Amino acid sequence: MKRIVTGIGTLILIFIAVCAQAQSLKPTPPPELKKLDYWVGDWALSGTAKDKPGGPEYRVVWRLHERWILNGFFLQVHQTWKGNGQEQRALEILSYDAGRKIYMDSGFGSDGSKWSLTATFKGAKMIESGQTKGPDGKTTKCQMTWVFSKHGMALAGTQVCEKNGVRWKAVDVTGTKSKARSLNFGAGSH
Repeated sequence: MKRIVTGIGTLILIFIAVCAQAQSLKPTPPPELKKLDYWVGDWALSGTAKDKPGGPEYRVVWRLHERWILNGFFLQVHQTWKGNGQEQRALEILSYDAGRKIYMDSGFGSDGSKWSLTATFKGAKMIESGQTKGPDGKTTKCQMTWVFSKHGMALAGTQVCEKNGVRWKAVDVTGTKSKARSLNFGAGSH
């Protein structure tokens, strides 16, 4: 009986030690996420857009509010897109997959659309490629190229899409960051 009590006591002490060690090792975001710091803040973009190859080009105003969430592991984007007589809202989550070594972007629009993209960086240029599925279930392949200014407070973006083998320039915008946000991972993250 004494051996059983001693054995259980030892197991409890080992469990407590493992739990204490696990709690003291707070995970930190991978350093690759720092490249997304360009986006943190409030952006005002404007330019032109075209929904389909033969469709009309129209003026667009695009607002982005971006912030780190969940201890700096994810970048949350709230956006409003006004153009062609409509206003759309969307939510995006950007992340980094350390195992696959790629940046990922998942988004959801107020019209029922959704998208899944991967991103690469070349200096101050970010290239997002992937697919958008519209509310009708039809898929469009797109590539968005963002070029940030040297100081990171301005950008230009061009999106080229392809649907049914036809390519067209879908978006051409420029914009500025109106308010810089803290780039501190973890602190103030929700």
